Amino acid sequence: MKAKNIKTALAALLVLVLLSGVGHAETLEQAWAQAYQTNPGLAVKRSELKITQEQITMARTHWQPNISAVTSVGKLYDKTPGNAMLPPSGASTPRNYGVEVVQPLFRGFRTIEETSVAQKQALGHYALFQAAEQQLFLNVAAAYLDIVRDQAVLDLNRHNGEVLDRQYKETQKRFDLGEVTRTDVLQAQSRAQGAKTALVRAQGQLANDRAAYLRFVGTSPETLKAPDMKLEPPLDGDAVVENAVTKNPAVIAASYSKDQADDETNASLGSLLPELNLVGSATRGWEQSEFIPGRQDEARVMLQLKIPLYQAGTEYSAIRSSEHKATARRMELEDVRLAVRQSATGAVQALTTARSAVVSDQAQVDAASLALDGVRKEAQAGTRTTLDILNAEQELLAAKVGLVQAKRDEAVAVMQIKAAVGVLTAEVLGVGR
Repeated sequence: MKAKNIKTALAALLVLVLLSGVGHAETLEQAWAQAYQTNPGLAVKRSELKITQEQITMARTHWQPNISAVTSVGKLYDKTPGNAMLPPSGASTPRNYGVEVVQPLFRGFRTIEETSVAQKQALGHYALFQAAEQQLFLNVAAAYLDIVRDQAVLDLNRHNGEVLDRQYKETQKRFDLGEVTRTDVLQAQSRAQGAKTALVRAQGQLANDRAAYLRFVGTSPETLKAPDMKLEPPLDGDAVVENAVTKNPAVIAASYSKDQADDETNASLGSLLPELNLVGSATRGWEQSEFIPGRQDEARVMLQLKIPLYQAGTEYSAIRSSEHKATARRMELEDVRLAVRQSATGAVQALTTARSAVVSDQAQVDAASLALDGVRKEAQAGTRTTLDILNAEQELLAAKVGLVQAKRDEAVAVMQIKAAVGVLTAEVLGVGR
């Protein structure tokens, strides 16, 4: 029994040690690094990239010779009409072994084109992998900033609930003293209950965004620090859009896909050209026939030329298919460029709008704060009602929540612009090194 307890204690200790080793990101950079290492979606893209890189090796093998070992054994029956000059009819057991080497010399330029196709495919998938990196980092940043926003909104609602609860109790006391009416008490009570509802909603929103963070990063968030988002160089909308249509990973991937389709067309055309191989072989055999009963050694080196004269049509169909594919990829590239241009333009506009909102919301917070102080003083002088105070407090809360949201939108827009111009990658951010 004691041994069982000891094993249980050791198992619990091991679990604690393992759990203590799980890190929790506190900064956005740490969250990016953790997501880059653990996110399963990005791991899938990383594996797909390795698959395409192997295609280059496979294409290059056509430059190399094929070497085969050959052996055979069998029974040969030879019947020769009677002739004094020939050996009598009979049976033999021919057997041999040897080696054969086939070195491709010319395949209608297909080896060159197939290698180029594989290289373009690998480069295109690397660009797609960078696009996946950027999307992951953008999702992590959005989830991170959402939690920072939600925590701030939760704190604001919690503080507002405490203020309104005190307001309600003070109003109840004033009603007991006959200073205010029952309506004032009910208004204060209504606002206090509304603050509790808003607090519950803020808690629910925070829980949802924490789940999104867990999905992308892999661990539950702890205390997150608000990041300092800067856009360097300063915002230039035209420059952002022009850089996006040339440097965005999605555009680069589509460009490589178009080039790959062109090379595939050239490779298909190569199937109509001659092939030239250098073939060498060396064999040793026994009892090859009744005429050669002993051992026989043979070695030969030959040039083998294969010229297509008639083909059933598969090659021509493949050429037409490749040409249609190349046309589709060119149209796809233009579509991706237009989509990226639209996305970059939207990100620039979102940043401009968010920055304006931050300025105006800050001014609104300052004005609402002064207005609340003034209403409270006027209420003490008897020129303002309880409802006026409640409305002023509500306006101040709305202004503060709006400012928090605007700052979050500004930071997300900065991330979107960086993603549009292709600088939100692990290489640029220094993540995963």
